[in-house]
Order: sequence, then structure tokens, then C-alpha cells
Amino acid sequence: MKNYSQQELEEMIICPKSIIEPPLKDMRLERGHFRNDFKLESISDKIKFSAFMRKNEYFPENFSIGLIVYPKGESGGFGLLRYNGPHGAHVNNLLDPDSHFFGFHIHRAKADNIEKSFSSELYAEVTEHYYSYEEALTHFLKTIKAENANQHFSFSIQLELPFLE
Repeated sequence: MKNYSQQELEEMIICPKSIIEPPLKDMRLERGHFRNDFKLESISDKIKFSAFMRKNEYFPENFSIGLIVYPKGESGGFGLLRYNGPHGAHVNNLLDPDSHFFGFHIHRAKADNIEKSFSSELYAEVTEHYYSYEEALTHFLKTIKAENANQHFSFSIQLELPFLE
């Protein structure tokens, strides 16, 4: 995998995108998780992306919503962004026992992790931008600039969330 600057990674996250293969109307249940996916393409340079949505059948606060990029000229993709519910402790630095946390959190791809061949989205930060799957999905769709999201996610985008103003 090519090395990316942090600015390049952030630009891939926030570049305007169009949903080219929408999610199913209803999430499907597989092995205890409701699942759904959709595909996107950047509007300006036609980079391909996919997004996934997962929610635990019995613990709806245990969820994951993520964005994967498939850069041109590379054989596979990697995670850019992932919104999670409080599913247990997360540790950013295995050598620092005080770096763990619980709660709603957002994983972002870090150039340093890619350069070291770690998981691109190993790093995460606690967030107060959402407190439910629905709020996380709304924030995620706005963050990744899915420009036609209202056609596929009208229930989420219409939520009144003051932190998005």
C-alpha cells in the first residue's frame, strides 16, 4: 500500500461523494448483527468507496459504521473512518496502559499507522457527536459528504441534531 499524508487521508474522508449503489431498505440479520452496505464514488475524481453499517441484534449501542476507500492503482482498499458505539475498552497505544477508554468513539485513518503497516484506523477518539446508532449514521453521512444521502437515508438526515449546525 502506498503511503499517504494525513492531509490526503482527510481529503478522501471529506471529499463530496455520490451513493452509486444504495443500501438495502432493511438491514439483514447475520450471526447476531444487522448488516447493510452501500457504495460511493467521489464526485470530482471518481475514487471508489464502500460503506458498511453493523448493529448488534441484542445490544443496539454496539454498532459500527465505516468508510473504506479503494484508491486508483491499488489492489485493495483500507478503512478511512469508523464510528463505533461503546463496545468495550479501546487502546490507542499498547505501551501506555492509561491510553484506554470506553464510550462512543470515532476511528480515523492515520498516516503514521499506514506507514508502519498497522491497521489504518487503529487510532480512535472518544466523541460526543452522537449517542445512538441513528445519530452516528447521520453524523457519518454528513462527515463523508454523501451528497445524495437524503434519497436513501431520509429518516436519519432529518433528525434535529444541534451539534451538526
